[in-house]
Amino acid sequence: MNVRIWNIPESCSEQDVRDFLQRELGHYAKEIAVYDAGTPTVYATVELNAEQPYIADVIAQQLHGKHLAGVALQASAAPFGEEPDAPRASGN
Repeated sequence: MNVRIWNIPESCSEQDVRDFLQRELGHYAKEIAVYDAGTPTVYATVELNAEQPYIADVIAQQLHGKHLAGVALQASAAPFGEEPDAPRASGN
């Protein structure tokens, strides 16, 4: 299962995003990928180290609204292997 995170401030580096997500998710984060860092369309996906689909939903709910560099993140769960286009934030 994957979690997609967007509305990430473009001022955050790829490492900033990785560090934040690793801190927040701990052992649940199997792999973290950050795309388009430094641009208004930056987003991240996290492959979870969990088999149960509901874990991704719970993690997405926990991440949704957390603040990174003063900006509330948005997150949603996506089935493993599915990479839909990340919704774009209007205020970023």
